[in-house]
Amino acid sequence: MNRENIRYVLVWSGWLRLCHWVIAFGVLFQIFSAWAADHDFVDPAFWQDWHIIVGQVVFVALIVRILLLFTAGSSHWRSLIPKKTQFDGILKMIKFYFSLARSPLPNWYAHNPFWQPIYIIFLFVLLGCAISGFFNESTYLVAGFPMDSIHAVLAGFILIFTIGHIATAFLHDLKGKGAFISAIINGYRYFHVSNEVNPRPDIEVNDSDVIVPIKKIRKADR
Repeated sequence: MNRENIRYVLVWSGWLRLCHWVIAFGVLFQIFSAWAADHDFVDPAFWQDWHIIVGQVVFVALIVRILLLFTAGSSHWRSLIPKKTQFDGILKMIKFYFSLARSPLPNWYAHNPFWQPIYIIFLFVLLGCAISGFFNESTYLVAGFPMDSIHAVLAGFILIFTIGHIATAFLHDLKGKGAFISAIINGYRYFHVSNEVNPRPDIEVNDSDVIVPIKKIRKADR
């Protein structure tokens, strides 16, 4: 009979959490300010100025986040590349979404396996949007497209990602027991840990519980 206990483990570093929230609030402000600057009942120049200022702040946070891709831990770029053992989790996440959360929520340690490759693509979309924003009023062309058009298209992708990310984050926290939202605030997540040796810990599922091998938890604590 397996004996389980709950461990409270630091998953996200302070620097990663800082970058996440600066980028998150910055992107939300950019979406609103871009809308406000395009309407005549407010001062377009005021919102345009703040759009540029906040865009620069987001750009700095984005550069720091890219640098964190080369540091150890959950920030590393390898944590955004799905491993073979995670393919089953990706399929179960797809089933979870298409069943409208009626299927069990699969397990993961740091990054949601379904969103892993999307996160790294999103970083480069953000980078492209920020750079094109710096040259938004220039006459430069990229592949025949003006900078303002590129900026608008990338901003559209960011809007879609933002809506999807917020919706699924709340859904994961509602259906799971790993403290997904609070983890990106304080860095810690709850894990149901089995002390017994499990021959296939990568696919162990117990409804929506988060179960990980004790070896991985001990490694994360060091």
